[in-house]
Amino acid sequence: MLHGRNISLWKERIVLRKEAKNDNVAEERDGLEHHVGKLKYPLTNDFMFKAVLQRNQTALKGLLCALLHMKMEEIASIRIVNPIEIGGIIDNKVMMLDLKLELNDSRILDIEMQVIDKGNWPERSLTYLCRAFDQLEKGEKYLEAKETIHIGILDFTPKNFPKKLYLDYFFYNLDTAHKYSDKLSIRVLQLNQLGNKEDEKKWPELYRWAQLFKAQTWEEMRMLAEKDDAIKECVFTYKELTADEKARMQLEALDDYYRQLGDAEEWELRKGMEKGMEQGRKETARILLFNVDNAMKNFHVDLERACEGLGMTVEAYKAAKELLE
Repeated sequence: MLHGRNISLWKERIVLRKEAKNDNVAEERDGLEHHVGKLKYPLTNDFMFKAVLQRNQTALKGLLCALLHMKMEEIASIRIVNPIEIGGIIDNKVMMLDLKLELNDSRILDIEMQVIDKGNWPERSLTYLCRAFDQLEKGEKYLEAKETIHIGILDFTPKNFPKKLYLDYFFYNLDTAHKYSDKLSIRVLQLNQLGNKEDEKKWPELYRWAQLFKAQTWEEMRMLAEKDDAIKECVFTYKELTADEKARMQLEALDDYYRQLGDAEEWELRKGMEKGMEQGRKETARILLFNVDNAMKNFHVDLERACEGLGMTVEAYKAAKELLE
């Protein structure tokens, strides 16, 4: 009897511990009201965007459902192809901040957050789309190529693009509207087009996600979290990452990296050329080459990635090199 009583007491303790643990989790999850004021790193920060969605699949599912007009139960599996290590070193892998994933083992998605209009979005998105679509291994049949979607979440409207919140592009014949293939498409969410009540009525979930990405304060995030469970998961994970010292250090290191590259932007070279100041042009060219070469060496990236981080073109780099030669 004593043995049986000990077992009963042991079970009661286990239950009490579980309840206490659940209470602590609930308390932690309900702690958003203690966070107020301006966000240091909004979700338009590409690193924070990828880190949050990588860590919380419920949030990722919610976003995908809004973007692709799906239901939660239609998503059986998500595999992130290019995860980043939170708190790891700043290298080429961390700098590739698009989010590549396989959805239900049948679709390939490439999601990219962009806040600066560099004037090359159509070409950039097509390049990413085609790279992702070219996934067949030797011996595989063309029919086995998976549907590939590139999704751009932009805080600008590219030149000549419609001023709408959400755009989807497919491979059609212009005369007959015949769809050439379902396997290639591009979707564009333009955050700067928020404010249209018709869009809010047509895509309520997508509209809330766009508001979340544009949120600048904890108060805005908390308000949106109250309306959508997937967004609530996203906000909780965001809170966890902002409290993670390693993640904060990684964000600061990336900020410093981009700031250093920004010291030699392409416009400086052009400005010097336009003024016709030979010495100034050459000095600007030297700084530009130094920064690009330094980025390639220290961060183990190729010329294209270094120039992209700098906000300039490979052609401008070559022009600077030619000038000095």
